[in-house]
Amino acid sequence: MLLAQRALRSSDTRVGALAFTLGYGSESAFSAAFKRHVGVSPAAFRGRVAAAS
Repeated sequence: MLLAQRALRSSDTRVGALAFTLGYGSESAFSAAFKRHVGVSPAAFRGRVAAAS
């Protein structure tokens, strides 16, 4: 999840492409795992990072 957080902060890679790059079989599986570990969805995380900048 640290790699995912870093990628969401530093690039505009689509969440689906990021999911497959990180070895998840689907965007929904990645999003569920990300939300379980981080507490927010990947899109919400990216939005928070953008708002903080």
